Amino acid sequence: MERLLDQPKTSLWTGPYVSLLCSNLVVFVGFQMLVPTLAAYIRQLNGTNLSAGLALTAVAGAALVSRSVFGMVIDRIGRKPVLLAGAVVLLVTNLLLYVVPSILAICAIRFVQGLGWGMITTALATIVSDLVPEQRMGEGIGYLAVSNVLATSISIIVGIWLMNLFGFVVMLGFSTACFVVALVLCLRTGVVPFHRDDRAVPARNLWSALFEKRAVLPSFLCFLHSVAFSGIMTFIMLFGTESGIRHIFVYFIGHVLAIMVSRPFVGRVYDRIGHSVIIVPGVLSMIIGLVLLSHSHAVPLLVVASVFYGLGFGAVQPSLQAWAINRSPFDRKGAANGTFLCSIDLGYGIGGVLMGSVASLTSYAVMYGLSPLFLVLLLAIYVTALMQQKSTGGPGMRRSQPAP
Repeated sequence: MERLLDQPKTSLWTGPYVSLLCSNLVVFVGFQMLVPTLAAYIRQLNGTNLSAGLALTAVAGAALVSRSVFGMVIDRIGRKPVLLAGAVVLLVTNLLLYVVPSILAICAIRFVQGLGWGMITTALATIVSDLVPEQRMGEGIGYLAVSNVLATSISIIVGIWLMNLFGFVVMLGFSTACFVVALVLCLRTGVVPFHRDDRAVPARNLWSALFEKRAVLPSFLCFLHSVAFSGIMTFIMLFGTESGIRHIFVYFIGHVLAIMVSRPFVGRVYDRIGHSVIIVPGVLSMIIGLVLLSHSHAVPLLVVASVFYGLGFGAVQPSLQAWAINRSPFDRKGAANGTFLCSIDLGYGIGGVLMGSVASLTSYAVMYGLSPLFLVLLLAIYVTALMQQKSTGGPGMRRSQPAP
């Protein structure tokens, strides 16, 4: 199988690791700034909340297919070909958005863009998991998650600012420039030697080849988390208009600062103790954040809500991803990352339509007030799994042990 060789066994902050974090940061900035701004642009084209949600669903659906397929491809032919192909698709589809006048065409292009998004992010996550020593997986994946959240928050702030001041075309130009930089960085990525493990047991069927069964439980929990988060990603700009909060982008400043403060500590706790002491309080913190957000009509409460949600987000999602990787064999890291990232895309896709429908029938505030129901379900399933593992005598609370 493919892996990056000759790395110190416990070294984390190597040159390749830092380079990949930078590549990941640029890719996320370019892509995520399109999520809230494209929803607002579709509304400017006389589209509905449902059509704005469908644009997100198109991306998520395509990425879902892409991650499941290319997670397997990565394990079989290598990381870098998939990495480069994804970067090219992102750039070309962004250029096509300049010339499409209809909502239907936008959704079609976003579907193709979702394929590239799934390819490049799965490849990046897999290469990072190759580099990170297993005993520091929680910390290493945690910093990857920090780069994701930092990029997402920066991109949404910049995207909304550019959209409000200069319009959609200028914002799209900035996004396209990010994809150009991402392609250059991917081209400069060193050669990743490919080593096939002939001892690996072949998958019994296509489903087993596409998805890693050991990663299913953490992935499903992340799916529930992503459904709740999709409402923030897609409709926060429109919620600001509804609630009269002019500087709605402030939410993401508090969000990302909370994650950056908590993540280094949380990653070390995960590696030393396990995920149970992180995930339960993290989910509770996100529930509080969503409830406060639903009642926000001014910046101070908005910031408090963002801090609570950011602390929980920074604890839960990276811990679930590290848990999914730790549970999976080395020759299935690509499939494990694909399975986990598929859950995020599926959650965003279903959540985008579901939250948009709820908002159309009620309001964005009510939509955020109902979102914690998915996190309550996440918590119930997780605690039940831990209790079942404890009753059978297994150490389910430790990060490296198989869970039920």
